[in-house]
Amino acid sequence: MSENQTSVVFTGKAGEYFGIWIVNLLLSIVTLGIYSAWAKVRRKKYFYNNMLIDGVGFDYHANPIAILKGRIIAFVLFVAYSAFSKFSPVLAGMLMIAFFLAIPWIVVRGMTFNARNSSHRGLRFDFDGKYSQAIRIFIGYPFLILITLGLALPFVAQRSQKFIFDHHKFGLSHFQMNALVKDFYVIYLKLLGVIFAIGLLLAVAIPALTGGKKPAHVSLSQPHYTQSVIARPQQVGYIKVADAGTRSDAPMPEDYLKDLSPEERAAFNAQMKTYEAQAVQSEHNKNAKPTKVNPLEKIFGPKAAQLGPVIYGIILGAVLLYAAVIFSVTAYMQSRVHNLLWNNTTLEQVRFFSTQRMRDLILLYLSNAIALIFTIGLATPWAQIRMARYRAEHLAISGETDWDKFVGEKKEATRALGEEIADMFDVDISFG
Repeated sequence: MSENQTSVVFTGKAGEYFGIWIVNLLLSIVTLGIYSAWAKVRRKKYFYNNMLIDGVGFDYHANPIAILKGRIIAFVLFVAYSAFSKFSPVLAGMLMIAFFLAIPWIVVRGMTFNARNSSHRGLRFDFDGKYSQAIRIFIGYPFLILITLGLALPFVAQRSQKFIFDHHKFGLSHFQMNALVKDFYVIYLKLLGVIFAIGLLLAVAIPALTGGKKPAHVSLSQPHYTQSVIARPQQVGYIKVADAGTRSDAPMPEDYLKDLSPEERAAFNAQMKTYEAQAVQSEHNKNAKPTKVNPLEKIFGPKAAQLGPVIYGIILGAVLLYAAVIFSVTAYMQSRVHNLLWNNTTLEQVRFFSTQRMRDLILLYLSNAIALIFTIGLATPWAQIRMARYRAEHLAISGETDWDKFVGEKKEATRALGEEIADMFDVDISFG
C-alpha cells in the first residue's frame, strides 16, 4: 500500500457562508421553524460541496419535505409529552419509555437517511446496520455502564463506534474500524487521572488560600445585648421587674417598682430609656428607604468595596479557569478519540490519517467562544467554517486507489445487483 497521502481540503469561506446562515436564520424565525428543513439542506450542501478530495467535493441530496415530516413528528410527540406530564404523569412516563425503546430505530433510520443522501463522485453512501444490533448497542450496553458504575464506558464507546463505522458503505464497500477496546481504556483512564489530579489540587489549594478558618457562627435569634444585660449587676433592678412579670400571679408593675432600692430604680429607668430609644430607631429604620448594599459586601464583608477590582478579577479568573477545564477535557476527548477512530479505519485498500491536537482545539474553542460572546452569536458562521477547515486540514487518505476507476467499478456493481442506493426513507428522524 502506498503511503502517498492525499489531503482533504475545505474551501468554504466565512463571508460566503454568512449569507446562507443569516437567511436560514431569518426565514426559520419568520416561518416559525418550518423553513429549518430547507435551512438544513442548504447548510449541509454548502459544507459537503466545499469538502474536497483530489479536487472533487461531496454532495447532499436530501429532500427538505422528508426532513420537515420528521420534525413535525418530533414536535407532535413533544407537545403530547408536555400535555401528558401535566394531566397524566402515567401516560407521560409511558411515552418516555416508548421513546427510550425507539432510540435504536431512530439511530439506524437517521444514519441510513443521511448516508443515502450523501455522495462523492456520483456514488452514494449507505448504512446497513440492523435494528437488533442497535438494540444491544444503545439499550443493552447503557445498563452495563450502570451495573459497573461507569467502568464499562470505554468498552461501550468502542462497541458503538464500531457499529457506526463498520455498517457505513461507500457504494458496495464497507468501512472497517479496527480500534481495540484497550485503546479506548487508555484514553479514558488518562482523562480520569487528570481530573483526579485537578480535584486533589483544588482540595489542597482552597483551604490554603482561606487559611483553613471557618466563619464565626452568629445567632440571629438572640439579641446582641442579652449577654451584656445579664453580666452587668447595676441592671439588676430591671431584671427583677422582668423576671417577676413572668409569673402568673404577678401584680401591677407599679408594685414591683416600690420594692426597688434607689440604685435599682435608677438602673431600671436608664435601661428603659435605652430600649425606648432603640424602639424609636427601629421604627425609623422601617420607614426609611432601604439603602443599596453592594452585593460583594454580603459575600466578602465591608472591605469588599475597596477590594472590588481584585474580587472581580478573581471571579473572572475562576470563570476562565472553569472554561479552560471544560475546553481542555472536550479538546482531549475530541482529538484523541477522533485520531484513534480514523487512524484505525480503512475502506478496502484506502487508509485514513487524522492528526488533530489537543492544544490546537483548545485555542480554537476559546477563540470561537470569545468571538461568539462579543458578537452576540453573529460570529457563528466564522466559528463553524474554522472548525470545518481544521478538521479537513488534519485528515488525509492514502492508498493505491484510482478514484475514477474505484467509483466506476462500484457504480457498475451496484447496477448489476439491481440495488437502488438512492431509494431512501421518506421521513428523516435524525437529529442533525
